[in-house]
Amino acid sequence: MVFDAAVGIGTQALGLADRGFDVRGSDLAPVAVARAMDEARRRGLTLRCHVADFRALAARSASADVVLVCDNALPHLETEADIASALRECLRCLRPGGGCVITMRDYGTPPPPGTVQVYPYGMRQWNGRRFHLRQVWRWRGARYDMTLEMTPAQGNAPPVVALDATYFSITPARVCALMREAGFADVRRLDGRFALPLLVGTRP
Repeated sequence: MVFDAAVGIGTQALGLADRGFDVRGSDLAPVAVARAMDEARRRGLTLRCHVADFRALAARSASADVVLVCDNALPHLETEADIASALRECLRCLRPGGGCVITMRDYGTPPPPGTVQVYPYGMRQWNGRRFHLRQVWRWRGARYDMTLEMTPAQGNAPPVVALDATYFSITPARVCALMREAGFADVRRLDGRFALPLLVGTRP
């Protein structure tokens, strides 16, 4: 069984279920969980999901072959202690020999508080209209507030905020160290396999 601990709207889970894997998931956002299950139904797939926090996962102990925490979901937690707690939960859910796969941004040293960084994402079309997309990061120490802004390509309308989120800029190296402290074995960082760095470890 594959347990997606940050299932969201099903980005990873739906593809895996479509390939015949037994996939289950949880997420803190009820709207995202409902969307994931609706997308699964529309595709004729089985995907069982629950609303749950990383630090109290909705899975039995030693029930999963693989636990996924993808798309930079782990740094939504605000402290190292929270992340350590989530990693212990991932370990608890794994059967002996099972593996955990984490994808996260390759954070380095945070810039000074008050720094604003802008990342353009080009043009997108939605509901018959064209928009310029960009991410705006506003730093406050080791954390930053991210907004995804959509600006209409025509006219002078102000940007529309499509998404707000907060992240903790913990480094992959530190997460690997916390995985080892939680009890994972064979912890490694893998690059060049995915858009983000992969962190992997197994339950002894």
